[in-house]
Amino acid sequence: MRGTVTAHCRPEHVPGPATVADRAGPGRQPRLQRLAAREDLAGRVLLVASVLPVLLAIAWLVVAVPLAAVGGFHAWLVLPLAGATAVLLLRWAMPRLRAVPVRPAPWWSVVATAAVAVGFAILAAATHSEQAVLHRDAGTYAQVGLWLSGHPGLTTPIPADAFGSAANAVTFAHPGFFVQDGLIVPQFMTGWPTMLAAAFWLDGWPGMFVLPAVVGGAAVFAVAGLAARLCGARWAAPAALLLALAWPMLRVSQTTYSEPLACLMLAGGISLLIDGWSVAAGRTRSRTDASVRRDAGVLLGLAGLVLSGGELVRLDMGVDFALVVPVIGWWFLRRRAGAAAFVAGAVVGGGLGFLDARFVTWPYLQVNWVSVRLMVLLLVAATAGTLITVVALRWRGGAARPARRRSIAVAAAVAVAVAVAGVLLAARPLLYVDRSITAAGTIDYVASHQLRLGLPVDGTRGYAEQSLSWVSWYVGWPALVLAWFGAMAAAAGVARGRDWRLLPVLLVYGGSGVATLLRPAITPDHPWADRRLVVEVLPAVVLFAVFALARAARAGRSAATRRVLRWTPLLLVAAVVPGALVTAQLAPLRTEMGEPAAAAAVCRALRPTDSVILMDTQWAPTVRNQCGVPVAALDDPTVERIATAVAGVRAAGRDPVLMSSSTLTLLPYGLPLDKVVYLDTQEDQHQLVRRPDGTDPRRLECWIVRA
Repeated sequence: MRGTVTAHCRPEHVPGPATVADRAGPGRQPRLQRLAAREDLAGRVLLVASVLPVLLAIAWLVVAVPLAAVGGFHAWLVLPLAGATAVLLLRWAMPRLRAVPVRPAPWWSVVATAAVAVGFAILAAATHSEQAVLHRDAGTYAQVGLWLSGHPGLTTPIPADAFGSAANAVTFAHPGFFVQDGLIVPQFMTGWPTMLAAAFWLDGWPGMFVLPAVVGGAAVFAVAGLAARLCGARWAAPAALLLALAWPMLRVSQTTYSEPLACLMLAGGISLLIDGWSVAAGRTRSRTDASVRRDAGVLLGLAGLVLSGGELVRLDMGVDFALVVPVIGWWFLRRRAGAAAFVAGAVVGGGLGFLDARFVTWPYLQVNWVSVRLMVLLLVAATAGTLITVVALRWRGGAARPARRRSIAVAAAVAVAVAVAGVLLAARPLLYVDRSITAAGTIDYVASHQLRLGLPVDGTRGYAEQSLSWVSWYVGWPALVLAWFGAMAAAAGVARGRDWRLLPVLLVYGGSGVATLLRPAITPDHPWADRRLVVEVLPAVVLFAVFALARAARAGRSAATRRVLRWTPLLLVAAVVPGALVTAQLAPLRTEMGEPAAAAAVCRALRPTDSVILMDTQWAPTVRNQCGVPVAALDDPTVERIATAVAGVRAAGRDPVLMSSSTLTLLPYGLPLDKVVYLDTQEDQHQLVRRPDGTDPRRLECWIVRA
């Protein structure tokens, strides 16, 4: 079927084929009808293509994560099951997506959007890092994916037998991996490592390093598709360009971070939610109520599955889902089809996320319990508040009352509230100083960088009050101001009841984006901390900035404000240029190059009968996951402790090997050292109060002693 969706930010009126044909002469009608058919097809392609990647992603996750949790992650099992699940989901979704009313779109918009997304993926793949050794989160993700590529489960028993009587004198835990109940348990949620493992099956380390680029390109296209749903297909390409030129988005797509997949899941889930609403609201004479309920139910059920299933990828995706709950309550109050289906899908995805969190990655949740507790409280409050409100309004008969457009005064008050919130957010550096860091190790880390950068030394500084400036580094103040006006206009439109499609975008992207800026909850060195901007903040800026541009173009079509139209291209250029300049400077700078070869050199230096005793934890996951050799570390190496560990290994019938990432821990003991790795490479900078402008040198070493 074909239909027309009226969007509040539609920049111009595009008449349907019948309208054009009526105005044209009889000779022109066939040509105009063919043109309209091509534009309808272009709009449909953009709609379907923007959610197809997220459907494939959730099909993989609902199969791969449970199999990895129970020790059944085998290629011969997970690949056919995930493929069958993908086929099933697509068979459900594709007919329903064809029922979504679409607006005619020019083919140039579809081609330009695809070109931006594909170009982004190619650039990220061509400039990818090679972080294969433990070094903050990307190295941990890579090592967990490497382990899964060769093992059916995530956990492994501690190799106590390989260290004999010395097992109690060494530790088997290290950054990125915990020890619980005699098992070594990896950090982070399970979803992304399963994808990295599959990429390793396909092409080893290169496949793993390129996968984030592919997912990042899909995320760019998904956000562009969401912008098209809100503002029209002509605005998909500018949205894709704005996001692709934001360097944090490119940076996380150059290495094995989970943020590109989390960004894809959120944008795709919100798009499916809007599509389900469009089907439920777009009843026509050719469709029965039963078909409307069926089609809307499938799309909204998939939206619930995707949005709650984001918890399998990123721990704090529960905050985003909590902000969706009131939206579903509102939809239920309107007695529209699909609310129950959304809840059913959310139960499945959320249930898998709970099982992964409680029974697989539980130590990770315990370490981050402060943030987890806040997320759980928000989920409980949102769910309870929504239920109470829905029941109360239903009891009072509020659901049966027709929706009324609210007054201009209410919309103005809401817009003013958004404006004040923006001013306060920008003024935070003048109002207070954030000292939220409490962990001793992080305090020492921040203090060391403050000393190096010549800043006042205060390791408790979290610099959260400057988070809006972090965003301005990568998108520029013109885009931020546009996004601010766009958020005001969107909030006013929702307050007047004009466009319900903006409601989930305002609550989820706007609410989560502001919450992230208020409390980034991350070590504040850059570009490390800029990962926090990728999932909600940067897409929010893009969506609201494009919304403002679309409104400006729409206003320019009226006779009274036609001069505004001439400024719209200039506003778009002003929004794009700052990000383009930063990305052009930083995109070609590759980091951690040569690490896979260094890890292979470590494995070549070891034998199957070795038990490795580490003086630090740098090489622990490489030795265990890649080399397949038992490994443990000494917390505080001394001559006596080293002798005890060596004697225990020998008594167990194995060969003791001492290993360190520096000669400093081995030279004092007068032991003969063998140099295994001596690699000079580059790493991300560690800036605290200004934007990164390059990379820093990094030396990677591995020294061993056969005791």
